[in-house]
Amino acid sequence: MVPNKKFKKIGFIFGLKKEMKLISNKKENNFCVYGYGKASINATKKLLKHGVDIIINLGFAGSISKKFKNGDIVLIEKIYNEKKEKLSTFKFDRNLLRNLKKNFNFLKCDLLTVQKIVIGKKEKLNLLKKFDSASVVDMEAFHIKKELLRTEIPMISIKVIFDDLSFDIPFYIKDCIRYDGELEIIKFLIQIIKKPQRIIELYKLKLKFSRSRKILKEIINTIQTIE
Repeated sequence: MVPNKKFKKIGFIFGLKKEMKLISNKKENNFCVYGYGKASINATKKLLKHGVDIIINLGFAGSISKKFKNGDIVLIEKIYNEKKEKLSTFKFDRNLLRNLKKNFNFLKCDLLTVQKIVIGKKEKLNLLKKFDSASVVDMEAFHIKKELLRTEIPMISIKVIFDDLSFDIPFYIKDCIRYDGELEIIKFLIQIIKKPQRIIELYKLKLKFSRSRKILKEIINTIQTIE
C-alpha cells in the first residue's frame, strides 16, 4: 500500500487526444499526455520524465459484459493483454479514492487491453469467452502499467463505458479511424454521402457519446479539485 499523502505531480494519461482536451484548467503540477495503443508507452515515458508522483489513466472503454452499460464508471483492478498476461493496479492515497467515491458510483472490474478496435457485439462476446475475467476493453492500460513496473509510481485506471452490448459502433466508422485513434473527416463524410440514412444512427450514437463525455469531464474536474 502506498502511504497516504498529497501527491505533488500528477500525470494524466488518456488514450485519445479528444479525451485529453476535456481538461480545461490545467494546473501547474498536472501533466497531460495521450497515447493510443502502443503509443501509450511513449506517452508514459513522457510523464516519467516530468517526475510525476502518480499516473491516472482516464478515458472511454467498451463493455464486453452485460453488467456494464453506457455511462457506467469502472475502477479497474486487474489488467490483462491478449496473451493473458496479468497486471494489478496499485492501491494508493485513500483520501483521493474516498473523495471520488463520494461523488461517483464506481463499479469495480478487470480490463482487457486489445490491439485492434473492437466494436461489434459478436466480436465482444468472443472476447468474453476467451477472457471471462475481464468485463471491459481499452487499448492502452496494460501498456501503461507494464511501463510503470520499473518504477514505484502508483497508477489508477478509471474508465467510462461508451459502447456496451446494447448497440454496435458502425463498421464504416472503424474504417475511418486513423492509426492514432482520430477520425479521418473526409473519408467519414464520403461514407455519409453514400448512405444519408446513416445520419439517424449517428445521432443516436452522438447521444450516447455525449453522455459518456459529460461523465468523464465531471470525473476529471473532481480529481483536479481534490488532489
